[in-house]
Amino acid sequence: MKNPIGIFDSGVGGLTVAKAIRELLPAEDIIYFGDTAHLPYGEKSSEAIKSYSLGIAEFLVASGAKAIVIACNSASSVATDVLKEKYEPKIPIINVIDPVVDAIPENTNTIGVIGTRATITSNVYQEKITGKSATLDIRAMATPLFVPVIEEGLESSEIARKTAEHYLGLESMKGIDTLIPGCTHYPLLTQLFRDILGADVQLMNTPVIVAEYAHHVLQEANLLNAEESLGTSKFFVSDYTPTFERISRHFFHDSIHLEEYELWK
Repeated sequence: MKNPIGIFDSGVGGLTVAKAIRELLPAEDIIYFGDTAHLPYGEKSSEAIKSYSLGIAEFLVASGAKAIVIACNSASSVATDVLKEKYEPKIPIINVIDPVVDAIPENTNTIGVIGTRATITSNVYQEKITGKSATLDIRAMATPLFVPVIEEGLESSEIARKTAEHYLGLESMKGIDTLIPGCTHYPLLTQLFRDILGADVQLMNTPVIVAEYAHHVLQEANLLNAEESLGTSKFFVSDYTPTFERISRHFFHDSIHLEEYELWK
């Protein structure tokens, strides 16, 4: 089925998921919406995030999306149910939390979860992980400074390093054996996290996990594109930012369509 996979996030973070989907499913068309006018979602109310998510989903469906990937942990934590209620079973709704919780390594004893305030205060990870294994020691911590650092294009800066050293050096993160980067922006800091945590801590590759789950969902629903030609990539933002263009072109090279679209008028 040639219709595109719809993907959305508040900004550049969801591009990590889009890139993983592109690499795993090269024949699929992708349409991505970055709500840069309202980022970061992690500092917004649940009702605001739901409203933004519903508006973006409507745009993606009107654009022909055959499935929607909520490539944002904040939106996944509070808007999954309302989107599922509106669009499933006709259009599968895929979030970035459930696949990751299901993929927690069996040898995990103490797991750290970092994310935006909206994600961590929703307790969605804590509840879902406990539902999977009540014996796991869960250390959940809001790390709100990472998103603005990344959105400002500072992911390789000393500011990013100092921020990561501060958060990951706190008492609550000591002794973890696995870390869930509970925000789709955070994979852009993967090497930094590895440098600070060391090789003994398992760092979950959340974009790949979500891409593999999306593949499974599309296959089960008979929605995979049967053509062998390479898929196209279209990107829309609610407010143009140089960082979004830089990262999208870094991940997808120059074979992209990037357009500013005023969804809220």
